[in-house]
Amino acid sequence: MYYLLSPSRFISGKCLVAFAASLVFSVVLPAQSQPQLVARAASVTSPANSSDLEPLALQSLKIMSDQLRAATSFSFTARIMREEPGTNGQMLDFFRTIRVQVQRPNKMRLIVQSESSNNQIWYDGRNLTMMPGSAQFYTTIPAPPTLDGTLTMLKDKMQAHMPLLPFLSTDLYSVASQGLQTANDVGAENVGNHQYLHLAFTEPDADWQIWLSGPNQVLPQRVAIIYKKMPGQPRLNIEFSNWNLNAEIPADAFVFSKPEGAVAVNWERLHPRTIQQGGKSQ
Repeated sequence: MYYLLSPSRFISGKCLVAFAASLVFSVVLPAQSQPQLVARAASVTSPANSSDLEPLALQSLKIMSDQLRAATSFSFTARIMREEPGTNGQMLDFFRTIRVQVQRPNKMRLIVQSESSNNQIWYDGRNLTMMPGSAQFYTTIPAPPTLDGTLTMLKDKMQAHMPLLPFLSTDLYSVASQGLQTANDVGAENVGNHQYLHLAFTEPDADWQIWLSGPNQVLPQRVAIIYKKMPGQPRLNIEFSNWNLNAEIPADAFVFSKPEGAVAVNWERLHPRTIQQGGKSQ
């Protein structure tokens, strides 16, 4: 893992991708649901005075952000595909699955599984603990008293591409809307037996898209990012599933319990390799 979440100013500059929006499109929403959504969206102001920023796209992003912000205890699963150049320059695909549990204002649990390793992270409001799947060693460091502060610390510590972090923050919209050059409502799309709202955004360093469900729960279902300034313009895709905005999570889920025989090590021993990618979508 240790790049678990992969990206952007979703968390800012060198942080995560800014996705996450929400529905306010009449094509998918029942008539009775539209007034409330539109009323909520009407108060949203564009991050820049530009005809390239469609109000409906920004409104949808804000509604989704507000819905996630209102959830005090939630969980979801993210399947992440990222591209990296091989030694011969060919772009290679790598996958990881992250199971997320969050309890605001200061609890988080991440279980990260990939082809080559498994890792876990616990945040209990005071400490952040990371442990590889081998359970032979772990590291614990003091953490800020809030989840937002801990996400920022984690991003800085990892010095890696981490795009999920913005979806765990309290105000996804503020992070996602900064630096946008264009925002477009692509329209409603049928995917399997579901209909989603498709939104597209561009920034100086990345282009990204997000697909949102609705109308009762406006949640991200898929995110796609292209890093325009990186060699080979690598792509990153996130597929979301198992959303629960009212999850009943046991209190001990966020507390690290040292396995027998496990040895505490310094952070440097578990420091992930850095993945250099620029832009909000990283």
